Amino acid sequence: MSAQIINDLKHISRILSYIALLTLVPTQMATAKGVDIANQRITLAITSEPPNLDSTLSTDTVSAQILSLINEGLVSFGRRGEIIPGMAESWEQEGLEVTFNLREALWSDGKPVTAHDFEFAFKRLVDPATGAGGSTFFAYIFEHGEDIKAGKRPASELSVRALDDKTLWLKLSRPAPYYLIVLTGSPYRPLRQDFVKAQGGKYGADAHRLLFNGPFQMTSWTHSASLELKKNDLYWDKENVNLDEIDFGYITSDTRSLLNLYKSEELAALRLNEEILKDTLNSGIRVRKAPTNCISWVMFNMKPDKITSHKKIRQAIRYALDRDEYANKIVGLPGTKVVDTPYGTNLQGVNGLFINEFPPTEIEFNINKGRRLIEEAKQELGVDEIPPLIFLINETRQIEAEYVQSQLINSLGLDVRVDKQTFKQSLVKFRQGEFDIARSGYCGGVLPDPVFFAGLFTSYSPYNDMSFNSERYDELMNLTHNTSDQEVRMQAFAEMQKIVFDEVPVIPTIQSSWVYVQDQQLRAMKRFPNVDFAKARLVGRAE
Repeated sequence: MSAQIINDLKHISRILSYIALLTLVPTQMATAKGVDIANQRITLAITSEPPNLDSTLSTDTVSAQILSLINEGLVSFGRRGEIIPGMAESWEQEGLEVTFNLREALWSDGKPVTAHDFEFAFKRLVDPATGAGGSTFFAYIFEHGEDIKAGKRPASELSVRALDDKTLWLKLSRPAPYYLIVLTGSPYRPLRQDFVKAQGGKYGADAHRLLFNGPFQMTSWTHSASLELKKNDLYWDKENVNLDEIDFGYITSDTRSLLNLYKSEELAALRLNEEILKDTLNSGIRVRKAPTNCISWVMFNMKPDKITSHKKIRQAIRYALDRDEYANKIVGLPGTKVVDTPYGTNLQGVNGLFINEFPPTEIEFNINKGRRLIEEAKQELGVDEIPPLIFLINETRQIEAEYVQSQLINSLGLDVRVDKQTFKQSLVKFRQGEFDIARSGYCGGVLPDPVFFAGLFTSYSPYNDMSFNSERYDELMNLTHNTSDQEVRMQAFAEMQKIVFDEVPVIPTIQSSWVYVQDQQLRAMKRFPNVDFAKARLVGRAE
């Protein structure tokens, strides 16, 4: 695809965005403001519908952002990424056993939050009958968690137990110094059994099917249109919650329309993408950025019946992608950097950063090598042409997809067909393996250990949408779980990093940042080390 065609597409997109804006605005209140100091209210936007607000089942960052506002777990993060008390006032650890002492706290219906609510939630998480997937990623850190997920034990045998209403006991399966970080995640929020059961399998599907113990409660949810949150007056720390309302007044992937709403002061803040960065800068609006621990990649479906199960095709595509141009010209967001490792650049090794102690193999851009591999693959497959490749993306990644598509068409002569889906539907198609190649990404939060990113590639990982299977890789991952020797662990992670390079289940592309604009009256919108808008506040322009 030529640069002229891409520019024409962008021009058409601008025109359409104005038309879409006319459609969006009338659905909102005529008096809506991005920042409403009188009512201590802000209006924000999200680019896609939260796929799942059942904390047991949630696996995506959009849902996690909402859940962080309406529910609270045992522990949370402070402003510098330190662990601070949440529902637990304190905790003590002795060996592999941990005891949490819960504070006096209430659900939004006035009933007390108890240790039994955490026991129910944790056991529901690992129960195969629940249908949980990626949310169970760290369930192995609890004694018997893996056996329960595998159907070898009943969920009742998970080593998590309410000793009384205010005391929760749990036992780890192995030394896991990062377990408190894990417990800040969405899957480990409390759930009250009677309320969940009363929803008949629809817990979290609508505002009235949710129960809240966090800073805010959801008062309305118009699907695919808006979410409205109001301050939870029964929250234990309500005195430190400054906003009375957070209105996610727009749910749309049309970021150009959202930028126009921001310019007209109908949004308090907006995350930018590559489509609207230039227009934002040209408008003279101050652009800000915050780091993330998020890695993006192009991934392959390695199921035997897929053409991308052929290693030389995967290698050829890796050679053919100009990742520097992709990062700098197509994405082009401040703070974006090319990465050669799927593990990211912020993780700790033995004495310093993992990437410095165990540098990844550099990914080479070489179209000629890619073409030779494609010809070899054709000969080995006995075909004149490689069959069409289905490239799965979500609706917010159109420009990126067009670039990758054009690279593979022009460099390798491949027939690449983009399958654009809503965010929610793209997750379903990932899980079901309905793609050949796909654009995906994961965020490791504040976890400093490689264990999360490395764990994505185990054969049993709920996030292994690539169907990648390496016995050696699994052995090494198991080794990292069963030793506290950091040198041994990091050497294992380094070998695993090399296996991913050699087998090419993914092509790492970029580590991104959170690039945004924000009204100067809005302060304390925390985006790193975790996204948390609960303590945001409004000030007058003169402050």
